[in-house]
Amino acid sequence: AEKLVGGLGKEGDRWKITADQLEEDKVNLVGNVLLACGALAYVGPFTNAYRTKLASSWIKTARSMGIPTAEKYSLQSTLAEPVMVREWGIQGLPSDDLSVENGLLVNKSKRWPLCIDPQSQANKWIKNMERSNNLTIVKLTDNNFLRTISMNIRVGTPVLLENVEEKLDPSLEPILLKKVVKSGGRSLIRIGDEEIDYDWNFRFFITTKLANPVGTFAFYHYLLYLTV
Repeated sequence: AEKLVGGLGKEGDRWKITADQLEEDKVNLVGNVLLACGALAYVGPFTNAYRTKLASSWIKTARSMGIPTAEKYSLQSTLAEPVMVREWGIQGLPSDDLSVENGLLVNKSKRWPLCIDPQSQANKWIKNMERSNNLTIVKLTDNNFLRTISMNIRVGTPVLLENVEEKLDPSLEPILLKKVVKSGGRSLIRIGDEEIDYDWNFRFFITTKLANPVGTFAFYHYLLYLTV
C-alpha cells in the first residue's frame, strides 16, 4: 500500500507539472500556431541552425507585437503527436529534431515535398511509411512514368518519384500545382491531353540524391523543399 501511495504521489507531481504546462500552452496557443504556419511555409530548405535562428527572430518579432509565444518554441512541441513520431522512428526516420521536423513538414504541408536526400534516409522512410498504402515508385527515366502517376491519381494511392536530377519534367506541372477543377460533381485534373478523375487521397513524394539541386528551384513555389 505504501508503494502504491508513494507511486501515485509521484504521478500527482507529474500531473501538476503537465497541467501547469497546458495552462501556459493555452496562453501561447495563437503565437505558437502562427510560428508553426511560418515554419510550414518557409523553413524546409534550410539547415537546423538556420531554422533555429529564424524561429528566434520570429519569436522576438511576435512578442514585440504583443503576441504571446513559448520561450523555447519548437514545431515538434506544437504539431507532433508522440505516437506518430514513434511510428516514424520504427519506419526508419531518424529521431533527431531536424528529421522529426521534416516529417511534420511532409505530413502537414499542402505542397508536395521534394526531399534533398543524399543519404537516402527520406527515401527509405517514405517507402516504409507508405508501403501499406500500395506505394508506387517511379523514375523520370521510366518510359511510362506519367501514365503510372495518372493511374495512381485515379485510385488515390501514393507515388514516390525518386532520383530526380536538376530538372523536372514540365508535364508534372499540373500535378505539382494541383490544378484540380470541379465539373458535374467530379474532381478533374488535366494531364497532357487527357482529363482524369482526381482522388484526394493521392499523395506525391519526390526525392533527389543531389546535395544542391539548383535547377529545380524553378518549381520552388509549388514544392516543399526539405534538407534532410
